[in-house]
Amino acid sequence: MLDNAAQYLKEKIGDFQPDTAIILGSGLALLTAEIQNPIIIPYAEVPDFPQTSVEGHVGCFYIGTIGKHKVICMQGRFHLYENIDPRVIHAIMCIFQKLGVTRMIITNAAGSLRQDMLPGSLMLITDHINFSGRNPLIGTQKHPKFTDLSQAYDLDMRNKIKQIAEREGVKLYEGVYLMVLGPNYETPAEIRMFRNFGADAVGMSTVQEVLSAVSLGIKVIGISAISNLGTGMTDDRPNHEEVMINVAESIESISLLVKLFLEEN
Repeated sequence: MLDNAAQYLKEKIGDFQPDTAIILGSGLALLTAEIQNPIIIPYAEVPDFPQTSVEGHVGCFYIGTIGKHKVICMQGRFHLYENIDPRVIHAIMCIFQKLGVTRMIITNAAGSLRQDMLPGSLMLITDHINFSGRNPLIGTQKHPKFTDLSQAYDLDMRNKIKQIAEREGVKLYEGVYLMVLGPNYETPAEIRMFRNFGADAVGMSTVQEVLSAVSLGIKVIGISAISNLGTGMTDDRPNHEEVMINVAESIESISLLVKLFLEEN
């Protein structure tokens, strides 16, 4: 799957071998400005590659350097609610692996399930709950591999970015991210249930990429930009415009952390 896309990207970048993949969530495109001498490849130019349909996801690869690392950055990701087959997400992770990627930094916009973690905050993902009912590893291997997820979000990478956040004065919460299928926002009853599950934030992405990446031996770190409080936790009703406005408050901080992490590690 996506063999033509993989071949096209390989031809476009030549001998350039990225070691780090970055996936940007809704409204988090500012980080692309930190990429030096970027090769910009719209998804629309890549054979057989899916297209994004969500506001805030432009749909381009940015390939270049940040600090001492060669990066391939997805400005725009794919969600299962866009009728994307989970195996397509796995195929994209396989492309990264074939290009040389050994670690991935993944970001998203997420709703907070904690009263103290307000919109505009950042949350370092320590673990996740897959409540989507989908798994990208199904049907991708002749003999199923039972992937170890005991440390899906790499502890060493997490500790390093925590140190950077503390040094730079960036408040960085830690917590469990729960993925729902979407595209609707959650009901108040669902939010109460997710809080009882032990989740700290909820969103409609990330977990599928992480499952695939970890199964391929790619180390992962994840950061959520908190965009709203969960339904029923406030009198406000969630909407995508509010999400984009609140994520804008986090853009500079999340870009700074990722930039410094790549420059120093």
